[in-house]
Amino acid sequence: MRVLVIGLDGATFDVIRPLVHDGKLPTIERLMKNGVYGDLISTIPPVTSPAWPSFMTGKNPGKHGVFDFVGRGRGYSRVIKTARDIKAKTLWRFLSDAGKTCIVVNVPVTYPPEKIKGCMVTGMLTPPGACYVYPPEIYRELEKMGYRRMRKRIEECSSSEELSQLLIEIASKRTKAALYLMDKFSNWDFCMVVFRCTDIIQHNFWQQRDIVFDIYQRVDGFIKDLVDKAGDGTNVILMSDHGFGPVYKFFHVNYFLRRLGLLEYTEGSSSGDYLTIKGYGRPKTVFWKIMLKIGVTKERVYNVAKKANMLPLLQKISRKIRIQLPKTKRIIDWKRTKAFFSSSIGPSAAIEINLEGREPEGIVKKEEYHELRERLIRELFKVKDPENGQNIVQDVFRREDIYHGPYVMEAPDVIFLTRNFEYEATDRIYGDNLVSEPVRKGRGTHRMNGIFIAHGPDIKDTGEDIERARIIDLTPTILHMFGLDIPEDMDGKVLTSIFKPGSLVAKRPVKYRKITEKERIKERIERISKKF
Repeated sequence: MRVLVIGLDGATFDVIRPLVHDGKLPTIERLMKNGVYGDLISTIPPVTSPAWPSFMTGKNPGKHGVFDFVGRGRGYSRVIKTARDIKAKTLWRFLSDAGKTCIVVNVPVTYPPEKIKGCMVTGMLTPPGACYVYPPEIYRELEKMGYRRMRKRIEECSSSEELSQLLIEIASKRTKAALYLMDKFSNWDFCMVVFRCTDIIQHNFWQQRDIVFDIYQRVDGFIKDLVDKAGDGTNVILMSDHGFGPVYKFFHVNYFLRRLGLLEYTEGSSSGDYLTIKGYGRPKTVFWKIMLKIGVTKERVYNVAKKANMLPLLQKISRKIRIQLPKTKRIIDWKRTKAFFSSSIGPSAAIEINLEGREPEGIVKKEEYHELRERLIRELFKVKDPENGQNIVQDVFRREDIYHGPYVMEAPDVIFLTRNFEYEATDRIYGDNLVSEPVRKGRGTHRMNGIFIAHGPDIKDTGEDIERARIIDLTPTILHMFGLDIPEDMDGKVLTSIFKPGSLVAKRPVKYRKITEKERIKERIERISKKF
């Protein structure tokens, strides 16, 4: 039994179907027509960091503890989540413990690399300069191949052509490394490779379909290389962590909270970056400091351009310059703030209550917490776009509404999704607008429905559509394919409907097993040891 999983971050059938119809994705078309496929439901919110850990553990975020890219740090700052924060056993750990050889390449939230039977090359959120490989002796081999030596950073690209070229270069090196490792660990049982170029190009140029289509077509070729290398006897799963769609406006959550009297600003010598992420982002340059001192901030530039009806001209300013400007001189006055925007990517967002005893300068007493949270929920449902009178928010959740498990209390207090996922929530504390249009048109953002395609000797070859598969279902499904029992505390279920009738996998009954106290103790020790 061999299983190859290929992840296309943010991939959607909204792009794949028209390209398949036109014969532009021959590899994906073959996998779909001779296999099964369907939407893959993501996590709430449909964000990379909770979604991939949910995939790799088969559990909801309340059981693995990762709810966003970041978590609480010192003060009101945030720290990047890492593999150390995933408080549940991963798919490759289950397989390694069962004696299976695994190759894991570029899966987000896998740094630091896990010691598995086989090898791991970590993905998104790996710190610059860190050793991203297990076993470490492979590091030099990958470096010689130019695996992480890129010509420039993605945010430095000034045109769609430049960005596309860089993304293809990166994806090509990912493929080359994976093929090399498939040779080096020739007896592998499980291999997984993730491509992020689909997500990045859609965030930047969703509505420029020719650019997006070109990336998908190039990735189709890389998929062919991996599938061909794996061989005909391999079961292949093609998946994404979430889907994609257009974003038309920004919803400025902190302005909304200020309008409710729940958040207050003050002026200071800061940049307004209250959600500072330790070790992430650009250092404050001399240029940045000079601009802040003389008052040239993104807020001021935006307001001047808006009054002069010159917003489109902002696109002409080099992104290299724009990203170095400080945001604003406004900072949040925590001693007068009861609620604040936490963190988000896309059409989902989180609001935290400035709770006494939990937050550094919390002012909301515990006995006020539930009443304030219910007020936030009511107000979010009522907030309307002043330009068209339509509701901005579609769904609002208390954390316990959507998560369950031992880590629910680490989740944000309130999570919400915008109407039709067409508004992107922001942490911006400059400007006095509830909503605004993006300076750069054509952006894309996340959706709940990712992709799932399965093909292989144990998979139905009917080309049928599989309904309601969830991202948490894939790990228990893969464990079952390898003949392993499913831990009873997994939230995902085995997708038995995908298996070919008469195959050994289809005949094999799904078996669940209880977690012994000895295993719980072992896992607890492993979780603690991850922190050091």
